[in-house]
Amino acid sequence: MAKKKEFSFDDINAELATLNPLGSVMSNSSFSDVTEWIDTGNYHLNACLSGSLFGGWPNNRSCSIAGPSGTGKTYLVLNSIRRAIDMGYSVIFYDSEAAVDKTLMKKFGIDTDKVNYQPINTVQEFRSSVTTITKRMQEAKRDGAELPKMMIILDSAGNLATQKEIDDAVSGSEKSDMTRSKILKSIFRIIMTPMADLKIPFIFTNHTYQTQDFISRQVAGGGTGPEYAASIVLFLNKAQLKDSSGEKAGIIVTAKPNKNRFAKPNPIKFHLHFSEGMNRFVGLENYIDWEDIGIAKGTIENGEYVPKKTARNWICKHLDQTVPNSEFFTEKVFTQEVLEKINEKIQPLFNYSTEVEFDYEELMEETED
Repeated sequence: MAKKKEFSFDDINAELATLNPLGSVMSNSSFSDVTEWIDTGNYHLNACLSGSLFGGWPNNRSCSIAGPSGTGKTYLVLNSIRRAIDMGYSVIFYDSEAAVDKTLMKKFGIDTDKVNYQPINTVQEFRSSVTTITKRMQEAKRDGAELPKMMIILDSAGNLATQKEIDDAVSGSEKSDMTRSKILKSIFRIIMTPMADLKIPFIFTNHTYQTQDFISRQVAGGGTGPEYAASIVLFLNKAQLKDSSGEKAGIIVTAKPNKNRFAKPNPIKFHLHFSEGMNRFVGLENYIDWEDIGIAKGTIENGEYVPKKTARNWICKHLDQTVPNSEFFTEKVFTQEVLEKINEKIQPLFNYSTEVEFDYEELMEETED
């Protein structure tokens, strides 16, 4: 009896390779791997997004920053652009609000020669531009070209109109436009795979509103497309930041991940000061102690460290001295060694365990849909 011819998994792999050049055996695949992280400008926020003080935005995923007006969405974007350019990225900045100019970018220390500014009005314009440039880059990659490191920004998704909305305004039609959320969902379906292939981080801002449900909740505009496609959806809210005299000095931003594939969705706070901007170290005071980190409120008496919660200064073991509040949130106190100790301490707080964890509420919502 003739031996049956085998058709193995290796044969299937070979066949799939002819159908999809992006695919491979998972053990050999780096398609979805995050190969670097883009600093946000605040260590606490980095941990909130990625699970590490030294992380931030993933370099091959889509991330949403959503919140009401004045919560620092554009500030975070511009801060991240500066950090990305320092890492060798060039940036395409799509602006639907006409709210950013080169003067503002230069105030953030951004090299404007590394930013291509694209004013846009409609979702169709954005879709056409992004799909065209990513397709061209993929073709160049297949031809063996060396591609530049790119970041794409959209500020904001919530302000994009549709062509129908414009045409209705011209004609005087009062009909509701039901096409916008469908087109937005279509955009994200189209661009996610090419951006991952090209290792392009995509950060977009969005507006939020409160639902009229019995228990009101904050949701982002534009329908479910942006929320489902993004690996991180960060909701922002604000409170007043006051100086020692009680005058308003800035805002305290609460950043709450509504969705995060990289870290537990723990809310954190950071400050945006009107004159001093974002301090990198604000928030880390929540994780210091005398035993593990060697920093605490206290004094040095007769050559001995004496922790006291009511003390006005901070004692720092690594400096062998006390530091006043005015010098606390600085590199003097938070050295690289201290940051590494804090990073090790926060790992269980922000990182998922090695076992798979499910967001039960999100799972039930998707089931109901």
